[in-house]
Amino acid sequence: ESQITSTELLLNLKFLSFLFDLRLSKRVKIMHGLAIVAAIGAATAGSGRDIVSFDFGWKHRPGLTTWADPNAQPPMNPDPGPNPPESTPKYDDTKWEDVQLPHDGLIGFNFSATACPDGCSGKSSIPRHVLWYRKTFTIPTDWEGSAFWLDFEGSFRETTVWINGVLSGSHVCGYTPFRVRLDNITAVKTGAPTVISVFVDPDNGDSGGRDHGSGWWYEGGGLYRHVNLIRTAKVHVDQDGLFAYSNLTWAGAQPSGILHAKMDVVNNGPTQASVCVSYTLTAPNGESSGSSGSSDVLSIAPGAVGTSVADITVTNPALWSASNPNLYNISATIQEGDCTGQLLDAVDAPHGFRSLRYDANEGFFLNKEHFKVRGFCDHNNFAVVGMAVPDRINLFRAQASRGVGGNGRRTSHNPPDPTILSIYDRIGIVVMDENRLFDNNSAYIDNMATLVKRDRNHPSVIVWSFCNEGACEGAHETGGPPFQAVAEKFDGTRPTLANMFTFNDLLSNTIDVQGFSHQSRDKLDSCHAALPKKPIWGSECCSCNTMRDQDEGRETLHDNPHYPDLQKSFNARCAESNSATNASDGANYAVGTMVWTLFDYYGEPPVGGLEVSSTYGQYDLCGFPKAAAFWYRVQWLLTIEDNPDKTFPTNGSYEVHLVESWESPDSFPSTYGNKTRDIHAYSNAPSIELFVNGKSQGSQTVIPMREGPGSYAEFLAVPWEAGELKAVAKDSKGAAVATTIRTTNARAAKLGLTIDAPSIATGTGNAVLLDGHDVALLRASVLDANGKVMHLASNNISFRVVSGPGLIQGAGNGDPHCHEPNNVPWHTAYHGLVRVVVRATSTAARPLRERQLLASIDSEGPMAAKNVELMQTAGEPIVVEASADGFEAVQVSIPTSVDPADSVFAAAEAAAGKPVNFFASG
Repeated sequence: ESQITSTELLLNLKFLSFLFDLRLSKRVKIMHGLAIVAAIGAATAGSGRDIVSFDFGWKHRPGLTTWADPNAQPPMNPDPGPNPPESTPKYDDTKWEDVQLPHDGLIGFNFSATACPDGCSGKSSIPRHVLWYRKTFTIPTDWEGSAFWLDFEGSFRETTVWINGVLSGSHVCGYTPFRVRLDNITAVKTGAPTVISVFVDPDNGDSGGRDHGSGWWYEGGGLYRHVNLIRTAKVHVDQDGLFAYSNLTWAGAQPSGILHAKMDVVNNGPTQASVCVSYTLTAPNGESSGSSGSSDVLSIAPGAVGTSVADITVTNPALWSASNPNLYNISATIQEGDCTGQLLDAVDAPHGFRSLRYDANEGFFLNKEHFKVRGFCDHNNFAVVGMAVPDRINLFRAQASRGVGGNGRRTSHNPPDPTILSIYDRIGIVVMDENRLFDNNSAYIDNMATLVKRDRNHPSVIVWSFCNEGACEGAHETGGPPFQAVAEKFDGTRPTLANMFTFNDLLSNTIDVQGFSHQSRDKLDSCHAALPKKPIWGSECCSCNTMRDQDEGRETLHDNPHYPDLQKSFNARCAESNSATNASDGANYAVGTMVWTLFDYYGEPPVGGLEVSSTYGQYDLCGFPKAAAFWYRVQWLLTIEDNPDKTFPTNGSYEVHLVESWESPDSFPSTYGNKTRDIHAYSNAPSIELFVNGKSQGSQTVIPMREGPGSYAEFLAVPWEAGELKAVAKDSKGAAVATTIRTTNARAAKLGLTIDAPSIATGTGNAVLLDGHDVALLRASVLDANGKVMHLASNNISFRVVSGPGLIQGAGNGDPHCHEPNNVPWHTAYHGLVRVVVRATSTAARPLRERQLLASIDSEGPMAAKNVELMQTAGEPIVVEASADGFEAVQVSIPTSVDPADSVFAAAEAAAGKPVNFFASG
C-alpha cells in the first residue's frame, strides 16, 4: 500500500482549495473532488495506464556547441557526435532558456538576410539553427517493474535522444511520432534523477545535412508537438495497436452497425503471459452501446505480439456527419489471466459510424447522402507560434474554414498534429490525410504505415493521400504499389489518392481516386473520359494571391503569380474561373475541391527576401479575414442550399461585402491624383446597388460562380468624395435584403482590444482553460472617433498582462512584408490591426493525478514539487492592456476556467453544426 507524501498532501489540500473556489462559482460539486482525492495514493500496479505530460520543465539552447549567433548561418557540419558534452547528466545548463513544449525553436529568431542568403526555411528568412533541449526528471519508485517510455508526437527534423548520456533513440521524419523506451535502459533508475538530452537539426533534409528540411515552406524546428511519459504493465497495447471500423446495413433510413475491433498486445515481460482482452463501446451521450459479448484470451510469448479481435452490434447508431458529428468511444482493457484478473492496460479511441462511397459519375456520398467537398489545403503554422500551434488556435483555424463554407481539409503536405484530427472529428470537417515523402523507399513506406496506423480511428479522415505534385511523378511512381499495400494492410476502409499533374500512368492506375493539382476543367474532363470508372478530386487549386485590405496594387488574374508588387484584395476573376475553383466545384462528377490555402503561412512568399510569408490564404497569417474569405463564404455557404454537406444552415439569408475601403485615391501611390476609385462587392443576392453619400452609382448583376463568370459586382471609376460608401444587395424582386457601409476614416482617436478566441462568435469556447498550454487570441485595433478601424493605420502597439495567470507570447500583424520579431510584446499595425497571443501560465485545470505524479517526476516547471505553492487561484481572469503613443491605454479581461467543459475538445463539440462568424469585427 503506497504512502501519501508531504508533497502529495500539499497538492491534495491545494486541490480542495480549488474545489471550494469552484463550488462558490457553482461550476462543479465538491463531492466529486473528494472522490478524486480519495483515489490518490492508490498503488499504480493494477491501475492500467498513466499518461503524463512531459511538456514542462525543459531547458533549451540554439547552437551546436555554443549559443547560436542569430546572424550566422547553420554550421556546415551539424553532427554533435556520439557523446557530446550536452548529453551528459552533469552538463551545466543553468544558463539555458526555460521553455515548455510544444516549442518551435526557430520562430523566435529575427528575420535575417545575413543568416539566410538563400532565404532559409522556405524563403521565410528565419535562420535554421540546430537546437538542443534538456530536462531532468525522476521515474517514481513504484514504477519499478512496469513498462514506461516517452512518446514524441513530432520533432522537426533529424532528432537524436540521449538518456543519462546513453544514445537511446533517433528519428528522421519531422511529422511522424516516435517512441523512446526507458524501462530497458540500465542508466535509468527509479527514484533517481534522470537527464534527457535531445538534439534537433531542422536544416537536415532527406538527402543529408544542409538540405533545408524536406519542404519548400517554413517547417519550423525543434520539439514542436507534445511529448508524453507513459507507464503501464509489461504486457500492454502496442503503439497505435487499437483499430476499430464499422459496417452499416441500411433498412430504409435507419441503419444498423457492426463495429469490428482489433488490437495488438505486446509482451515486454520475461515470461509467457496469459491475458484477457475486453471491449466496450460508449455512445455520444455517455451511455454504453454494447460490449464484445465474449472476451478474447491470449497467450503471448516474451517479446511477441498477440492480436485480439471482436465485433459489437449496434442498432440504429447515431451517425457521424458534417452537421452532426456523433462520436462514440471504443475502450479496450487487458487483464491478467482470466477476465477477473488484475488490470494491466487500458486504451480507447474515437469512432464514428458513417459510410463512404466514391462514384466516378456522381462524386462522393457520406451516409448515402451526396456530399460535395469544399475544402482548403493548409500548412499548419501561425503568427507568433510558428509550427508549435496551440490547440485553441487549431480550433480557431478549423472554425475559420467552417465560417466560409469549408467542410474539408487537406493536410498538405504532411501528417498533421493528431490534435487537429480530434478537433475535426468533433466539428464535422472531412480530411484528406497526406503523407510527406514518397518513393519506393522502405523508410518512406514505413512513414506511410505509421500515418495510417496513427490516424485510422478518426472518422474525419476519408481518404489517404500519398504524395504531392512533382514528388508523385517519374521514378517516384514506383512507390504507388507498396504504399497502396500498407494503406490496405493497416486500414482498408478508405480509398487512396495522389495530388498529381498527370493521369493514366502507373500511380494513377494504382490509387483509388485520381487527384489533380492546379488543372483546368478541360483536363478533368479528359481524365473522366479516359478513366470512366475512376473518381476524380480537385485536390489542389486556386493560388489566387491577395494581401489583406490592400485596395491598390496588381490584381491576381492567374494562378500563383510571383512578382514584387502589392497584391490587391480583389481576386474574384482568378478564383471563379474554370482553371481555379470552378474546375472541380462545378463538375458534378468531381468529389470536390481543395483550395490553396485557407491561411497565409511563413515561407513560400511571392518574392523571397521581400516578403516573409505566403499570400495564398483567404485569411492572413494572423487569422484576420481577407476579402477573399468573404468570396468563398458567398460561393460555398450563402449560395448553397441547406444540405448535409453545408457547414451550417443559413436559412436563405443574404449578405453583402465591400472589398475596398473608401479612403481618398491620394492615399495610394498608384492612384495619387485620381478623382475616382474602382470598387468591388460580393453578395449572394442577384444584384448590388452602390451609393456614395446617398447618390446611386448604379446596379450590377451578380451570379454564382457555378453558373459562369460574374460572381462579383464591379463599379469602375466611381467618383470619390469623403463620406459614406454603401452597398445594397437586392433580391430578384428588387427589394433590399442586405446592406454594408464603408466610411472615410476620421482622425485616429482610440484603441480597441477584443477577444477573437475563445469566443462564442468564432465557435472557440467561453474561457481559457488553465492547463498551462491554452491561449487566447486578441485583436488590437486603431479606431477613429466613430469606432471604425483606421484602414491605413500602422501605429506601434504594446501589450502587457496587468493581472492573472497569463503571459504575452508575442504579437503579429499579417503583413507579408513585416520583418518585426514574433516573440515580443509589441507590433506595428497593418491596416489598423494587430494580433496578440496570450498564454495561460497556470496548470490548475490539469488532472490531479497528473499533477501529483509530476510533482515527483519534474524537477522544473509549474508542477514540480518546489513550485506547488505557486499554483494560482481558480477563476482569476487574465487582464491584458494595450497602449500606444497618443492614445489612452485599454484593457480586456480574458475569462479563465478549470472546468473540463471549457476544454478545446468540449468547445469543438459544443459548436458542431452551429453558425460561426469571423467577419463581425472585420
